[in-house]
Amino acid sequence: MDTVHTPAVAHLTTLIDDFLADFFDFYPIVASKLGLHDYDGRITNLDQSAIDARVERLRMYDQRLSEIDLASLDRMQAFDYRLLRWRIDAELWSWLEDREYQRNPMIYTYNLMVDTYIKRDYAPLEDRAQSLVQHLHQIPAAMQVARQNLKPGLPQALIEEALAIFSGLVTFFTYSLPEAFGRGQAETPLNHRPELERDLWVAFDVAIAAMNDLSSYLREELLPTANPNFALGSEQYQAMLKYNELIDIPLDQLLELGRADLARNQAALAEVVQQIDPSVSIMEHIDALHQHHPPAERLLEETRTMLHNLRSFIIERDLVTLPCNGEGLLVEETPPFERWAFAMMDTAGPFETQASESYYYITLPEPDWSAEQVEAWLSRFDYATLTDISIHEAYPGHFVHFVGMNNLSSRLARVFSAYSHYESWAHYAEQMMLEQGYGAGNLQLRLAQLTEALLRDCRYICSIMMHTQGMSIDEATHFFIEQAYMDETSARLEARRGTHDPGYLNYTLGKLLLLKLLEDYRAAYGDNFSLKRFHDEYIGYGAPPIPILRSMLLPNDNGTLI
Repeated sequence: MDTVHTPAVAHLTTLIDDFLADFFDFYPIVASKLGLHDYDGRITNLDQSAIDARVERLRMYDQRLSEIDLASLDRMQAFDYRLLRWRIDAELWSWLEDREYQRNPMIYTYNLMVDTYIKRDYAPLEDRAQSLVQHLHQIPAAMQVARQNLKPGLPQALIEEALAIFSGLVTFFTYSLPEAFGRGQAETPLNHRPELERDLWVAFDVAIAAMNDLSSYLREELLPTANPNFALGSEQYQAMLKYNELIDIPLDQLLELGRADLARNQAALAEVVQQIDPSVSIMEHIDALHQHHPPAERLLEETRTMLHNLRSFIIERDLVTLPCNGEGLLVEETPPFERWAFAMMDTAGPFETQASESYYYITLPEPDWSAEQVEAWLSRFDYATLTDISIHEAYPGHFVHFVGMNNLSSRLARVFSAYSHYESWAHYAEQMMLEQGYGAGNLQLRLAQLTEALLRDCRYICSIMMHTQGMSIDEATHFFIEQAYMDETSARLEARRGTHDPGYLNYTLGKLLLLKLLEDYRAAYGDNFSLKRFHDEYIGYGAPPIPILRSMLLPNDNGTLI
């Protein structure tokens, strides 16, 4: 349908432009990460007066949007209208009701994320250094604002998690940033700019001192008075889902859905084990799986071959439209400043024009590790699990999804994503690829896929129970061990993540919503159903909340999410 130019459409277009300009101005680090480097060198001001001003701007946008008649808009305009309504409502809720900035110290680590300046060569190094200097000089004020906003009685778990992040950031600032900008090297691009070089190292020292001061405040003044209760409570948890994901399903129903999915996946895993060798326990099967992995020196090349095979299979089976610049995905060793993950996808932002390459990072063992440490690390990269992770992260998961956002006509859809959408697609892809024949029935691949599904089921259940039913970190740890067959160290990390990332239920929740939408889409189109068309449309609108997406994909959406 051609765009109809009416006063309502003109009003909406102007409103979107104004909203995004204000959004980028308030969240400049987000803008920089999206590839809008005019916002480099700036940070978000979380002083109460700045937050109050932001709230007033949001209320103004709320009023302007309410003046537009949704019925007068065509399909894509209505999509933008709903996206904007979602974002205004969600952000107002976050500032006025959720108020995470008053209880979670991790909020203040976002202003410290300066890896954007070194991850990609989008500008000459000296230009990026100049922006970094400006950024670093604002960190002391940002840390002071954190002290003003964070008061005694914070959740203990959130303070402890924040202290670990601050420690990692100080290490990053102390070692990785100086290395990236050539500190101590005889020849660097900054040598001919001695004034800039001097300013940079002064700014480093100022920023690190401010970070250490806030860490001391958290450790010495807030931790002793911390509240052992981290739970959001049922009302706030339900609001989190309502405003962030547009999901308004009762918690008891959600919990039953998660338990049912856990039972299904456990039954499927038991069936696979019976087919492989019924005389061996599930844990022994999983341990055996981890022993079959590439050697360290072959890990990157094996991963590249794996991505080639995944991409070829998708093309052969015509499962989803792939980006034409597929070769722009580079498999590289994880840089020192991001070695907290085994494997991760780093896709270029949708507005990045000068450095559009994307990286699939694989973390290799450290050179000084013992043979036992190397083997323990590589066991996480067994062939089957690495395949599952690569489907999730790259083909046809996050890489295919996020690169596709570069071409979206909706600027709102290029900027805003729903947790339940982007993780639903990647998690679903793991299962879908095997169901469509990848691996030709390889039971080891199915075993790995199911263990990852069980992990996500446990996140789902523990998130709800930790935040609404009093489940402790120890109890959640035990749940992960018993239900997902995890080792204690990994299980405890997952349980602790749930204290500050209750939204990690969205992997499974989103997948369940996706499967229901797929069922409804298949019924709606009957003999004209196409799985590829469904896949293309599911990720073809970016990553909007799934209830909004249903209105775009179904001829008649009855509003039943699950």
